Amino acid sequence: MQLVFEGVSYAYSSPTKKRSGKTSQKKADRRLFGKRKASNTATATSDEKAAWGNDPNSEFALQDVSFTLEEGEFLGICGHTGSGKSTLIQHMNGLLSPTMGRVLLDGKDLANKETQRLCRGNVGVVFQYPEHQLFAQTVFDDVAFGPRNLGLSEDEVLMRVRAALEHVRLDFDELHDLSPFELSGGQQRRVAFAGVLAMRPRILVLDEPAAGLDPAARTSFLSLIDDLHKQGLTVVMVSHSMEDLARLCDQLLVLNQGHVFAQGTPAEVFADAEGLRSIGLDVPAAQRTANALRAKGIKLPRALYVDAKELAQDLGCAYRTLHPSTEHAVKGSDA
Repeated sequence: MQLVFEGVSYAYSSPTKKRSGKTSQKKADRRLFGKRKASNTATATSDEKAAWGNDPNSEFALQDVSFTLEEGEFLGICGHTGSGKSTLIQHMNGLLSPTMGRVLLDGKDLANKETQRLCRGNVGVVFQYPEHQLFAQTVFDDVAFGPRNLGLSEDEVLMRVRAALEHVRLDFDELHDLSPFELSGGQQRRVAFAGVLAMRPRILVLDEPAAGLDPAARTSFLSLIDDLHKQGLTVVMVSHSMEDLARLCDQLLVLNQGHVFAQGTPAEVFADAEGLRSIGLDVPAAQRTANALRAKGIKLPRALYVDAKELAQDLGCAYRTLHPSTEHAVKGSDA
C-alpha cells in the first residue's frame, strides 16, 4: 500500500470562515491564496487560530509537502516543536484534508469519501500518550472496540484481540479480564497500541510512541515497533530522538516551519549536521563525532554511526592501518 503527498498545504481554520458557510469559505480561500502568491511574508488575520504550537502569525501549518511512503517502508519524521509534524500525520488517514494539494492512497484521492473510509481501516494512527484514551472496563473490551465496530463476529473479535495482545507482548489469559487502569503505564500503552493493531492496519502511524516511558519500557516498546516493521508492516514514526530515528528508519523526512527541509536515508540526512543545527536539530552523538573526524581527513567505512562502540572499533582499525608498527609493538609488549 503506497501513500503519496502531492504538494500538500494546510491553512489554519478561521472561525469567521466557518460561520460564513461553504460559498464564503471558497471566497475566503481564494483571498488567502491570493495573498500567499503575492507575498511569502503575509501574516494571519486576527481571528485565525494557530495549531500545534506554530507561530500564530503564520497562515500555513504545512506548505507544499511532497513525498511517497512505499509499502514496507519505515519513515521517520522529525522537526522542531511546531514544525507541522502532528498536522502532517493527521492527513495520512483523512483526519485533516489539505487546503491545497492531494493525499493519495494507492493512487486514490482521500478527498473521496469512500477512499477516506477505506483509508481509516488501513491506516492506524497512534497519538502521543494513547493510554489516556483507554475507557472500557476490561482490557478485552478496550482492544475489541474497533473490531466490534467493523461488525465482525465474536469469534473473529476474540481472535483479533488475542493476536493483538500477543503482538504487543502481553499475556491474553493473564490480563484480558483486568481493568486497563490496574496496569502499569507501559502496559496501558501496549493495550492502547493493541487496540489499533486489532484493526489490522497496513500502515501504522506513531506520534512520539516512547514519550514518557522509563528507559527499560522505552527500549522494549521501540523493539516491539521494530519487530512489527520486520514482519512487513509499513511504519511512520514521529520522534525527537535522532538516535531512535537513525536506528530504526529507512527514510527520514525533516520539517521546518511547515516545509520539507530534507528527506532521504538517515545517512544522507545526518550528513548535513550544520544544516540540521540551523533549524534547531542535531544528529546522533556517534554520527556527530564521525562527521568531525571525516572533516579532519579520517576515512571511516560506515556512512551512518548510531552506536559509539561501532565507531570506536572502526577508529581502532583505521589507526592500525595507518600505524601497523604500533600493533606489532603492542603484541610484543604483551608477550
